[in-house]
Amino acid sequence: MRYPGELTVDSVVNWVASSIVGLPRILYYSKETLGPQFIGKSSHHKVKAIFFSSTGERAAPFLRQAAQEYSSYASFAFVLWKEEESQIWWNSLGVESAPALVFLKGPGAKPVVYHGTFSKSEFTEIMEEHKHQELQQLRSDTSLDLGCDARGHSRAGKEIMIWYCVIAAGRPGVELSKKRQILRKAQDQLLSAAGESATGNLENLVEVASAATALKNDRLTFVWLDGELQKKICAFYLATDYHGACGPRGFEDDNDKPEVFIVRFQRNATYEALKADKKNNLIETLQGQDTPDASQLVARYNGPDGILEINKWVSQIIKDGDTREIPYFTSKVPDLVPEETNKEWLSGTKGIRSAGKSLKERVQNSGFSFRDYLTDPRIGPALLMLACISWGTIWFKNIQSAQKTPKDEAPKDKTDKRRRPKLSTTLFGQPESSADPEPRDARQWEMDSDSD
Repeated sequence: MRYPGELTVDSVVNWVASSIVGLPRILYYSKETLGPQFIGKSSHHKVKAIFFSSTGERAAPFLRQAAQEYSSYASFAFVLWKEEESQIWWNSLGVESAPALVFLKGPGAKPVVYHGTFSKSEFTEIMEEHKHQELQQLRSDTSLDLGCDARGHSRAGKEIMIWYCVIAAGRPGVELSKKRQILRKAQDQLLSAAGESATGNLENLVEVASAATALKNDRLTFVWLDGELQKKICAFYLATDYHGACGPRGFEDDNDKPEVFIVRFQRNATYEALKADKKNNLIETLQGQDTPDASQLVARYNGPDGILEINKWVSQIIKDGDTREIPYFTSKVPDLVPEETNKEWLSGTKGIRSAGKSLKERVQNSGFSFRDYLTDPRIGPALLMLACISWGTIWFKNIQSAQKTPKDEAPKDKTDKRRRPKLSTTLFGQPESSADPEPRDARQWEMDSDSD
Protein backbone atom coordinates (compact mmCIF):
# COMPACT_ATOMS: atom_id res chain seq x y z
CA MET A 1 0.00 0.00 0.00
CA ARG A 2 1.32 3.42 -0.96
CA TYR A 3 0.44 6.56 0.99
CA PRO A 4 -1.16 9.08 -1.40
CA GLY A 5 -1.71 12.09 0.87
CA GLU A 6 0.20 15.01 2.31
CA LEU A 7 3.47 14.25 4.08
CA THR A 8 2.67 15.48 7.58
CA VAL A 9 3.01 13.58 10.82
CA ASP A 10 -0.69 13.80 11.65
CA SER A 11 -1.79 12.61 8.20
CA VAL A 12 0.66 9.71 8.00
CA VAL A 13 -0.17 8.50 11.52
CA ASN A 14 -3.88 8.71 10.75
CA TRP A 15 -3.37 6.75 7.51
CA VAL A 16 -1.46 3.99 9.31
CA ALA A 17 -4.01 3.76 12.16
CA SER A 18 -7.04 3.77 9.85
CA SER A 19 -5.98 1.97 6.67
CA ILE A 20 -3.25 -0.36 7.90
CA VAL A 21 -4.18 -1.24 11.49
CA GLY A 22 -7.94 -0.67 11.11
CA LEU A 23 -8.53 1.26 14.35
CA PRO A 24 -11.79 3.22 14.84
CA ARG A 25 -11.84 7.00 14.59
CA ILE A 26 -12.60 9.31 17.51
CA LEU A 27 -14.63 12.20 16.16
CA TYR A 28 -14.50 15.89 17.07
CA TYR A 29 -17.60 17.70 18.39
CA SER A 30 -18.35 21.35 18.98
CA LYS A 31 -20.10 22.81 22.01
CA GLU A 32 -23.36 22.76 20.03
CA THR A 33 -23.14 19.12 18.91
CA LEU A 34 -21.49 17.48 21.93
CA GLY A 35 -24.76 17.14 23.84
CA PRO A 36 -27.27 16.05 21.16
CA GLN A 37 -24.92 14.17 18.83
CA PHE A 38 -22.60 12.43 21.32
CA ILE A 39 -24.03 12.33 24.84
CA GLY A 40 -27.62 12.02 23.66
CA LYS A 41 -27.01 9.30 21.07
CA SER A 42 -24.45 7.17 22.95
CA SER A 43 -25.63 4.05 24.74
CA HIS A 44 -27.16 4.80 28.13
CA HIS A 45 -25.03 2.25 29.97
CA LYS A 46 -21.68 3.54 28.70
CA VAL A 47 -19.29 5.98 30.33
CA LYS A 48 -18.61 9.08 28.20
CA ALA A 49 -14.89 9.88 27.80
CA ILE A 50 -14.25 13.37 26.36
CA PHE A 51 -10.78 14.58 25.32
CA PHE A 52 -10.02 18.29 25.07
CA SER A 53 -7.29 19.22 22.57
CA SER A 54 -5.78 22.62 21.90
CA THR A 55 -4.16 21.63 18.57
CA GLY A 56 -6.99 19.83 16.79
CA GLU A 57 -4.83 16.82 15.93
CA ARG A 58 -6.38 13.43 15.48
CA ALA A 59 -6.37 10.90 18.30
CA ALA A 60 -3.12 9.07 18.94
CA PRO A 61 -3.07 5.37 17.94
CA PHE A 62 -3.03 4.15 21.56
CA LEU A 63 -6.18 6.19 22.27
CA ARG A 64 -7.90 4.68 19.26
CA GLN A 65 -6.80 1.23 20.36
CA ALA A 66 -8.30 1.91 23.80
CA ALA A 67 -11.53 3.02 22.13
CA GLN A 68 -11.64 -0.38 20.44
CA GLU A 69 -10.80 -2.40 23.56
CA TYR A 70 -13.20 -0.51 25.86
CA SER A 71 -16.03 -0.14 23.35
CA SER A 72 -18.29 -2.26 25.61
CA TYR A 73 -17.90 0.18 28.50
CA ALA A 74 -17.30 3.68 27.13
CA SER A 75 -17.86 6.05 24.21
CA PHE A 76 -15.11 8.48 23.17
CA ALA A 77 -15.16 12.01 21.74
CA PHE A 78 -12.79 14.93 21.07
CA VAL A 79 -13.43 18.65 21.58
CA LEU A 80 -11.28 21.48 20.22
CA TRP A 81 -10.39 23.85 23.05
CA LYS A 82 -11.08 27.53 22.37
CA GLU A 83 -10.36 30.33 24.80
CA GLU A 84 -13.67 32.06 24.12
CA GLU A 85 -15.49 28.87 25.19
CA SER A 86 -13.40 28.19 28.29
CA GLN A 87 -16.04 29.56 30.68
CA ILE A 88 -18.66 27.21 29.23
CA TRP A 89 -16.50 24.14 29.80
CA TRP A 90 -15.55 25.26 33.29
CA ASN A 91 -19.18 25.75 34.35
CA SER A 92 -20.48 22.52 32.78
CA LEU A 93 -17.62 20.02 33.16
CA GLY A 94 -15.04 21.67 35.39
CA VAL A 95 -12.32 21.83 32.71
CA GLU A 96 -9.78 24.61 33.22
CA SER A 97 -7.50 24.14 30.21
CA ALA A 98 -6.42 21.74 27.49
CA PRO A 99 -5.25 19.04 27.20
CA ALA A 100 -7.77 17.40 29.52
CA LEU A 101 -9.82 14.22 29.89
CA VAL A 102 -13.36 14.11 31.33
CA PHE A 103 -15.42 11.07 32.38
CA LEU A 104 -19.22 11.29 32.62
CA LYS A 105 -20.41 8.31 34.67
CA GLY A 106 -24.16 8.67 34.65
CA PRO A 107 -26.98 11.20 35.15
CA GLY A 108 -26.20 13.61 37.93
CA ALA A 109 -22.77 12.15 38.59
CA LYS A 110 -19.96 14.64 39.11
CA PRO A 111 -17.58 14.74 36.12
CA VAL A 112 -14.16 13.23 36.74
CA VAL A 113 -11.50 15.53 35.23
CA TYR A 114 -7.83 14.85 34.49
CA HIS A 115 -5.57 17.62 33.14
CA GLY A 116 -2.38 17.05 31.17
CA THR A 117 -1.12 14.36 28.82
CA PHE A 118 -0.96 10.63 29.47
CA SER A 119 1.16 7.73 28.36
CA LYS A 120 -0.39 4.47 27.23
CA SER A 121 0.08 2.73 30.58
CA GLU A 122 -1.27 5.71 32.54
CA PHE A 123 -4.33 5.95 30.32
CA THR A 124 -5.02 2.22 30.67
CA GLU A 125 -4.94 2.53 34.46
CA ILE A 126 -7.36 5.46 34.32
CA MET A 127 -9.74 3.55 32.01
CA GLU A 128 -9.74 0.51 34.31
CA GLU A 129 -10.69 2.77 37.20
CA HIS A 130 -13.52 4.60 35.42
CA LYS A 131 -14.87 2.12 32.85
CA HIS A 132 -18.10 1.51 34.81
CA GLN A 133 -20.89 3.92 35.59
CA GLU A 134 -21.52 4.66 39.25
CA LEU A 135 -24.93 3.00 38.86
CA GLN A 136 -24.56 0.14 36.38
CA GLN A 137 -27.21 -1.16 34.01
CA LEU A 138 -28.69 -4.63 34.36
CA ARG A 139 -27.93 -6.26 31.02
CA SER A 140 -27.71 -9.76 29.61
CA ASP A 141 -23.90 -9.65 29.70
CA THR A 142 -23.59 -8.09 33.18
CA SER A 143 -26.35 -9.75 35.24
CA LEU A 144 -24.14 -12.55 36.54
CA ASP A 145 -21.27 -10.23 37.46
CA LEU A 146 -23.63 -7.83 39.26
CA GLY A 147 -25.26 -10.62 41.27
CA CYS A 148 -28.75 -9.93 39.94
CA ASP A 149 -29.39 -13.26 38.21
CA ALA A 150 -31.17 -16.20 39.83
CA ARG A 151 -29.03 -18.60 37.79
CA GLY A 152 -25.86 -17.25 39.38
CA HIS A 153 -24.73 -16.14 42.81
CA SER A 154 -23.91 -12.98 44.74
CA ARG A 155 -20.84 -10.83 44.22
CA ALA A 156 -19.54 -12.15 47.52
CA GLY A 157 -19.21 -15.71 46.19
CA LYS A 158 -21.08 -19.00 45.97
CA GLU A 159 -20.98 -19.54 49.75
CA ILE A 160 -23.49 -16.73 50.36
CA MET A 161 -27.06 -18.08 50.47
CA ILE A 162 -29.02 -14.79 50.64
CA TRP A 163 -28.34 -11.57 48.74
CA TYR A 164 -30.26 -8.57 47.36
CA CYS A 165 -30.53 -6.39 44.27
CA VAL A 166 -32.18 -2.94 44.19
CA ILE A 167 -33.45 -2.05 40.70
CA ALA A 168 -34.76 1.18 39.19
CA ALA A 169 -36.79 0.20 36.10
CA GLY A 170 -38.34 2.48 33.50
CA ARG A 171 -38.29 3.75 29.95
CA PRO A 172 -35.17 5.75 29.03
CA GLY A 173 -35.88 9.43 29.45
CA VAL A 174 -35.91 12.30 31.90
CA GLU A 175 -37.92 10.53 34.60
CA LEU A 176 -35.70 7.46 34.57
CA SER A 177 -32.60 9.67 34.71
CA LYS A 178 -33.98 11.33 37.85
CA LYS A 179 -34.67 7.93 39.40
CA ARG A 180 -31.18 6.73 38.54
CA GLN A 181 -29.71 9.84 40.11
CA ILE A 182 -31.67 9.27 43.33
CA LEU A 183 -30.65 5.62 43.50
CA ARG A 184 -27.01 6.51 42.88
CA LYS A 185 -27.06 9.02 45.73
CA ALA A 186 -28.66 6.42 47.97
CA GLN A 187 -25.82 4.05 47.11
CA ASP A 188 -23.25 6.75 47.89
CA GLN A 189 -24.89 7.38 51.24
CA LEU A 190 -24.67 3.70 52.17
CA LEU A 191 -21.02 3.60 51.09
CA SER A 192 -20.37 6.57 53.34
CA ALA A 193 -22.23 4.87 56.18
CA ALA A 194 -20.14 1.73 55.68
CA GLY A 195 -17.01 3.85 55.95
CA GLU A 196 -18.25 5.42 59.16
CA SER A 197 -18.97 1.98 60.59
CA ALA A 198 -15.29 1.15 60.19
CA THR A 199 -14.38 4.18 62.30
CA GLY A 200 -17.02 3.48 64.97
CA ASN A 201 -19.46 6.27 64.05
CA LEU A 202 -22.38 4.07 63.00
CA GLU A 203 -24.56 5.29 65.88
CA ASN A 204 -25.75 8.22 63.77
CA LEU A 205 -26.97 5.91 60.98
CA VAL A 206 -28.41 2.96 62.86
CA GLU A 207 -31.51 2.87 60.66
CA VAL A 208 -29.46 1.99 57.55
CA ALA A 209 -26.93 -0.25 59.23
CA SER A 210 -28.22 -3.49 57.67
CA ALA A 211 -28.10 -2.08 54.15
CA ALA A 212 -24.69 -0.49 54.64
CA THR A 213 -23.23 -3.74 55.95
CA ALA A 214 -24.75 -5.76 53.10
CA LEU A 215 -23.37 -3.30 50.53
CA LYS A 216 -19.94 -3.45 52.12
CA ASN A 217 -19.97 -7.26 52.07
CA ASP A 218 -21.08 -7.39 48.40
CA ARG A 219 -24.49 -8.83 49.30
CA LEU A 220 -26.32 -5.76 48.00
CA THR A 221 -26.19 -4.25 44.50
CA PHE A 222 -27.82 -1.13 43.02
CA VAL A 223 -28.63 -1.24 39.27
CA TRP A 224 -31.07 0.19 36.74
CA LEU A 225 -33.10 -1.62 34.08
CA ASP A 226 -34.24 -0.49 30.63
CA GLY A 227 -37.95 -1.29 30.93
CA GLU A 228 -38.62 -0.54 27.27
CA LEU A 229 -36.12 -3.11 25.97
CA GLN A 230 -36.40 -5.61 28.84
CA LYS A 231 -40.19 -5.48 28.99
CA LYS A 232 -40.72 -9.19 29.80
CA ILE A 233 -38.53 -9.40 32.88
CA CYS A 234 -39.66 -5.92 33.94
CA ALA A 235 -43.31 -7.02 33.82
CA PHE A 236 -42.40 -10.27 35.61
CA TYR A 237 -40.95 -8.41 38.58
CA LEU A 238 -43.59 -5.68 38.83
CA ALA A 239 -46.50 -8.07 38.12
CA THR A 240 -49.30 -5.46 37.93
CA ASP A 241 -49.57 -1.77 37.04
CA TYR A 242 -46.32 -1.70 35.14
CA HIS A 243 -47.43 0.18 32.03
CA GLY A 244 -45.64 3.37 33.08
CA ALA A 245 -42.32 1.58 33.50
CA CYS A 246 -42.26 -1.45 31.18
CA GLY A 247 -42.83 -1.88 27.48
CA PRO A 248 -42.60 0.57 24.57
CA ARG A 249 -44.27 3.95 24.61
CA GLY A 250 -47.61 4.23 22.88
CA PHE A 251 -48.75 7.03 20.57
CA GLU A 252 -48.66 10.31 22.51
CA ASP A 253 -47.91 8.34 25.68
CA ASP A 254 -45.80 10.48 27.98
CA ASN A 255 -46.84 8.74 31.19
CA ASP A 256 -43.35 7.60 32.23
CA LYS A 257 -43.37 6.33 35.78
CA PRO A 258 -40.16 4.50 36.75
CA GLU A 259 -40.37 2.05 39.64
CA VAL A 260 -37.91 1.07 42.36
CA PHE A 261 -38.04 -2.46 43.75
CA ILE A 262 -35.78 -4.94 45.52
CA VAL A 263 -35.26 -8.62 44.73
CA ARG A 264 -34.25 -11.06 47.43
CA PHE A 265 -32.30 -14.09 46.17
CA GLN A 266 -31.94 -17.24 48.24
CA ARG A 267 -30.11 -20.47 47.52
CA ASN A 268 -30.99 -23.75 49.22
CA ALA A 269 -28.22 -26.24 49.95
CA THR A 270 -30.64 -29.18 50.25
CA TYR A 271 -32.33 -28.36 46.95
CA GLU A 272 -28.98 -27.99 45.17
CA ALA A 273 -27.85 -31.37 46.50
CA LEU A 274 -31.03 -33.03 45.20
CA LYS A 275 -30.61 -31.29 41.88
CA ALA A 276 -27.04 -32.55 41.61
CA ASP A 277 -28.24 -36.14 42.20
CA LYS A 278 -30.77 -35.82 39.37
CA LYS A 279 -28.20 -34.83 36.77
CA ASN A 280 -27.86 -38.45 35.71
CA ASN A 281 -31.55 -38.57 34.81
CA LEU A 282 -32.00 -37.15 31.30
CA ILE A 283 -35.69 -36.26 31.74
CA GLU A 284 -35.09 -34.48 35.01
CA THR A 285 -32.17 -32.61 33.48
CA LEU A 286 -34.21 -31.40 30.50
CA GLN A 287 -37.09 -30.33 32.72
CA GLY A 288 -34.80 -28.37 35.03
CA GLN A 289 -32.75 -26.55 32.41
CA ASP A 290 -34.77 -23.31 32.62
CA THR A 291 -35.34 -23.46 36.37
CA PRO A 292 -33.19 -20.98 38.32
CA ASP A 293 -31.10 -22.10 41.25
CA ALA A 294 -32.20 -19.30 43.58
CA SER A 295 -35.58 -18.38 44.96
CA GLN A 296 -36.72 -14.80 44.32
CA LEU A 297 -38.95 -12.51 46.36
CA VAL A 298 -39.83 -9.02 45.07
CA ALA A 299 -40.88 -5.95 47.06
CA ARG A 300 -41.85 -2.62 45.45
CA TYR A 301 -41.05 0.76 46.98
CA ASN A 302 -44.07 3.06 47.28
CA GLY A 303 -42.65 5.82 49.47
CA PRO A 304 -41.30 9.30 48.68
CA ASP A 305 -38.22 9.88 46.53
CA GLY A 306 -36.04 10.75 49.48
CA ILE A 307 -32.57 9.23 49.66
CA LEU A 308 -32.73 8.45 53.38
CA GLU A 309 -36.27 7.01 53.09
CA ILE A 310 -35.17 4.62 50.34
CA ASN A 311 -32.18 3.46 52.37
CA LYS A 312 -34.33 2.91 55.46
CA TRP A 313 -36.73 0.81 53.41
CA VAL A 314 -33.89 -1.23 51.88
CA SER A 315 -32.32 -1.76 55.30
CA GLN A 316 -35.62 -2.99 56.78
CA ILE A 317 -36.14 -5.42 53.86
CA ILE A 318 -32.62 -6.83 54.35
CA LYS A 319 -33.10 -7.12 58.12
CA ASP A 320 -36.37 -9.05 57.70
CA GLY A 321 -35.01 -11.18 54.85
CA ASP A 322 -31.99 -12.28 56.88
CA THR A 323 -33.91 -13.14 60.05
CA ARG A 324 -37.31 -14.47 58.95
CA GLU A 325 -37.96 -17.96 57.66
CA ILE A 326 -39.25 -17.55 54.10
CA PRO A 327 -40.39 -20.60 52.10
CA TYR A 328 -38.06 -21.62 49.31
CA PHE A 329 -39.60 -21.72 45.84
CA THR A 330 -38.41 -21.25 42.28
CA SER A 331 -40.13 -20.16 39.07
CA LYS A 332 -39.08 -19.67 35.48
CA VAL A 333 -37.77 -16.13 34.92
CA PRO A 334 -37.78 -14.48 31.46
CA ASP A 335 -34.34 -14.08 29.97
CA LEU A 336 -32.76 -10.67 29.49
CA VAL A 337 -32.83 -9.56 25.85
CA PRO A 338 -29.33 -9.18 24.34
CA GLU A 339 -28.48 -5.55 23.70
CA GLU A 340 -26.69 -4.11 20.69
CA THR A 341 -23.44 -5.74 19.70
CA ASN A 342 -20.18 -4.18 20.82
CA LYS A 343 -18.90 -3.80 17.23
CA GLU A 344 -21.79 -1.65 16.06
CA TRP A 345 -20.13 1.63 17.04
CA LEU A 346 -16.76 0.43 15.72
CA SER A 347 -18.12 -0.43 12.27
CA GLY A 348 -19.77 2.98 12.08
CA THR A 349 -16.61 4.90 12.94
CA LYS A 350 -14.45 2.81 10.60
CA GLY A 351 -16.69 3.71 7.69
CA ILE A 352 -16.32 7.47 8.24
CA ARG A 353 -13.94 9.09 5.77
CA SER A 354 -11.68 12.00 6.50
CA ALA A 355 -12.92 15.47 5.73
CA GLY A 356 -12.03 16.64 2.24
CA LYS A 357 -11.55 13.16 0.81
CA SER A 358 -13.19 13.58 -2.58
CA LEU A 359 -14.40 11.02 -5.08
CA LYS A 360 -11.36 11.69 -7.28
CA GLU A 361 -8.99 10.75 -4.45
CA ARG A 362 -10.93 7.57 -3.71
CA VAL A 363 -10.76 6.54 -7.36
CA GLN A 364 -7.03 7.25 -7.47
CA ASN A 365 -6.42 5.20 -4.34
CA SER A 366 -8.51 2.27 -5.55
CA GLY A 367 -5.90 1.22 -8.17
CA PHE A 368 -2.30 1.91 -9.12
CA SER A 369 -1.14 5.34 -10.20
CA PHE A 370 0.24 5.32 -13.76
CA ARG A 371 2.03 8.63 -13.19
CA ASP A 372 4.11 7.07 -10.40
CA TYR A 373 5.28 4.29 -12.71
CA LEU A 374 6.42 6.75 -15.42
CA THR A 375 8.99 8.20 -13.03
CA ASP A 376 10.12 4.82 -11.71
CA PRO A 377 13.80 4.15 -12.74
CA ARG A 378 13.05 0.46 -13.15
CA ILE A 379 10.58 0.97 -15.98
CA GLY A 380 13.31 1.40 -18.70
CA PRO A 381 15.26 -1.82 -18.06
CA ALA A 382 11.99 -3.71 -17.72
CA LEU A 383 10.73 -2.57 -21.12
CA LEU A 384 14.14 -3.39 -22.74
CA MET A 385 14.04 -6.88 -21.26
CA LEU A 386 10.53 -7.45 -22.57
CA ALA A 387 11.58 -6.31 -26.07
CA CYS A 388 14.56 -8.71 -26.08
CA ILE A 389 12.38 -11.61 -24.98
CA SER A 390 9.83 -10.81 -27.71
CA TRP A 391 12.52 -10.57 -30.46
CA GLY A 392 14.17 -13.83 -29.29
CA THR A 393 10.82 -15.64 -29.37
CA ILE A 394 10.16 -14.55 -32.96
CA TRP A 395 13.70 -15.55 -34.10
CA PHE A 396 13.45 -18.98 -32.47
CA LYS A 397 10.14 -19.73 -34.17
CA ASN A 398 11.57 -18.78 -37.59
CA ILE A 399 14.59 -21.09 -37.10
CA GLN A 400 12.34 -24.03 -36.23
CA SER A 401 10.16 -23.56 -39.31
CA ALA A 402 13.26 -23.34 -41.60
CA GLN A 403 14.66 -26.64 -40.31
CA LYS A 404 11.45 -28.51 -40.96
CA THR A 405 11.09 -27.33 -44.63
CA PRO A 406 14.50 -27.03 -46.50
CA LYS A 407 14.63 -24.86 -49.62
CA ASP A 408 16.11 -27.57 -51.95
CA GLU A 409 13.22 -29.98 -51.39
CA ALA A 410 9.80 -29.33 -52.59
CA PRO A 411 7.14 -29.99 -50.12
CA LYS A 412 5.35 -33.27 -50.63
CA ASP A 413 1.74 -33.14 -51.47
CA LYS A 414 0.00 -35.48 -49.11
CA THR A 415 -3.09 -35.43 -51.27
CA ASP A 416 -1.17 -36.69 -54.39
CA LYS A 417 -3.05 -39.54 -56.04
CA ARG A 418 -2.02 -42.10 -58.66
CA ARG A 419 -2.14 -40.64 -62.18
CA ARG A 420 -4.41 -42.07 -64.68
CA PRO A 421 -2.66 -42.99 -68.00
CA LYS A 422 -3.54 -40.74 -70.91
CA LEU A 423 -5.42 -42.24 -73.81
CA SER A 424 -4.00 -41.93 -77.31
CA THR A 425 -5.77 -39.60 -79.63
CA THR A 426 -4.82 -41.63 -82.75
CA LEU A 427 -6.66 -44.59 -84.09
CA PHE A 428 -3.92 -47.20 -83.68
CA GLY A 429 -2.08 -45.79 -80.73
CA GLN A 430 0.96 -44.02 -82.10
CA PRO A 431 3.95 -44.05 -79.79
CA GLU A 432 3.94 -41.30 -77.35
CA SER A 433 6.60 -38.68 -77.17
CA SER A 434 9.73 -39.17 -75.18
CA ALA A 435 8.39 -36.89 -72.61
CA ASP A 436 5.61 -39.29 -71.75
CA PRO A 437 6.46 -42.01 -69.25
CA GLU A 438 6.59 -45.61 -70.58
CA PRO A 439 5.14 -48.45 -68.53
CA ARG A 440 7.56 -51.19 -67.41
CA ASP A 441 5.75 -54.14 -69.06
CA ALA A 442 5.12 -52.37 -72.37
CA ARG A 443 6.03 -54.07 -75.71
CA GLN A 444 6.18 -52.71 -79.23
CA TRP A 445 3.70 -54.28 -81.53
CA GLU A 446 5.10 -54.95 -85.03
CA MET A 447 2.58 -54.85 -87.79
CA ASP A 448 2.83 -56.26 -91.30
CA SER A 449 3.19 -53.83 -94.09
CA ASP A 450 0.72 -55.89 -96.19
CA SER A 451 -2.04 -55.59 -93.80
CA ASP A 452 -4.75 -53.17 -94.52
